[in-house]
Amino acid sequence: MKALYGRRGPAWAMLAGSLVSLSVGCTSVSSSDDGDSARPAPSCAYVVDYDGRSYLGRGETDVPVGKSLGSATRQACDDTPGDGDDGEGPALMTAFAVRGVDPAVAIAVAEDTDAYRLVVADGVEELPPELEKVTDRS
Repeated sequence: MKALYGRRGPAWAMLAGSLVSLSVGCTSVSSSDDGDSARPAPSCAYVVDYDGRSYLGRGETDVPVGKSLGSATRQACDDTPGDGDDGEGPALMTAFAVRGVDPAVAIAVAEDTDAYRLVVADGVEELPPELEKVTDRS
């Protein structure tokens, strides 16, 4: 029986060593104040709630908007909890139809008076051709 425990010792030591090296590899790199960092600053996902669905933001802002659909809410964001800053609270926005696209697939939201951001319903795997035209030209 003692021989079995003796054989396990090195295996456990190797496992523990592997876990330590993995945890070191997963630690974050601190960024410097001069903007020269090894990784980009953390940020929140751009998530909008409208009509009982969640929409994920995209980079396109040149969106052919149609009629106003009513109110939408951008979810709150606190990408660095514990830093003494409460982050951004939820933001009320206006949702607009994207011409030629079902609002259950994608909408545009007004970020300010002349800027609209494309948001696509969570779970949409492939963009419809009408939406690909919008995203290809941006």
